[in-house]
Amino acid sequence: MMDFLVNVWDPNSMFWIQQHVVVHSFLTPLMIGLSASAKNGGIWVILGLILFFRKEYREVGITLLAALVCVAVFGDGILKHTVMRLRPCIDYPWVPMAIHTPAVNDYSFPSCHSYGSFASATVLFCYYKKWGILAFILSVLIAFSRLYLFVHYPTDVVAGALLGIGTGIGAYFCVKFVVTWRKNRVRQYSSVQKNGDK
Repeated sequence: MMDFLVNVWDPNSMFWIQQHVVVHSFLTPLMIGLSASAKNGGIWVILGLILFFRKEYREVGITLLAALVCVAVFGDGILKHTVMRLRPCIDYPWVPMAIHTPAVNDYSFPSCHSYGSFASATVLFCYYKKWGILAFILSVLIAFSRLYLFVHYPTDVVAGALLGIGTGIGAYFCVKFVVTWRKNRVRQYSSVQKNGDK
């Protein structure tokens, strides 16, 4: 299933990062922190819940959480176990790791850190451009941290980002559709009630 992912520049890019970026060890704690912040949705789930419990931002929170559910189901639940691509740290076990090496069956494609981050950033951008831009910057840093820590190939990260953008847009329009439909139903019901009172 993963023959289409076989290429030369993927591992070459990884080793270039290891040789030219990872040597700056002061970046390692930052990369570990960024990566940890998005584990299992992490910071984005927390943000979604905060927004959900604020009435004025509830729709954004619902959209954000809906996008993350899609990431969990489609990314972690389906794609990873369909493609079954091994992580670079499994393919090249001699490369020193700054974090715990994931299990062999904890597959690489797509990067769900990138998937969830870009889905969340896209949702925020659809509602609030400034928040979205900041979220995209954070998402790029989180995605790069996965390369830096040698747990994903570039194609994993790029695929995760593209899927995330698509999922975020899809979640936005789906929630907008449901909210508009619900408002129209309430409006129709109110109109019937008023006419009935007359």
